Amino acid sequence: MNPNRIIDMIVRQVMRRLVNRGVDKGFDLADRMTGNSGQNSRQSLDPEAARRMSESSSRQKQSIKQARQLTRQMRRFMRF
Repeated sequence: MNPNRIIDMIVRQVMRRLVNRGVDKGFDLADRMTGNSGQNSRQSLDPEAARRMSESSSRQKQSIKQARQLTRQMRRFMRF
């Protein structure tokens, strides 16, 4: 192997880890933002609206969880 290929492999691995870490941090940030803002506004709404908002946030959390699972599964199959 020539040195150029070795350097490319190392850079690719580092970039993959950085991108995955950034995506995970973004999901965590989005999860925290939706969780905090929804709780403050629910207190002033009627019970029906609060129930709909909690269902909406639970669906959103489920979709975030599914996206994380999908990225984990795709890591197995993606070879760079």
